[in-house]
Amino acid sequence: MQVNFHNQTMARLKQVSQEIGIREENLIQRAVLYYLDAIQKQAELIDEMNAWDSLSDESLMNFEEML
Repeated sequence: MQVNFHNQTMARLKQVSQEIGIREENLIQRAVLYYLDAIQKQAELIDEMNAWDSLSDESLMNFEEML
């Protein structure tokens, strides 16, 4: 796979790569894996929040029926 970056992104990539002493390819690999992990965790959190929201709605309806 080949990916093209804007000039500003490439300049920043080269700068950070030199500062931390790793190859640009390795930096990109780490960044992509970190980003994918963050997206997955966000999706899991959204799913959990939706589950809690549904449970809350169900509990409220049950409580109102008991009144």
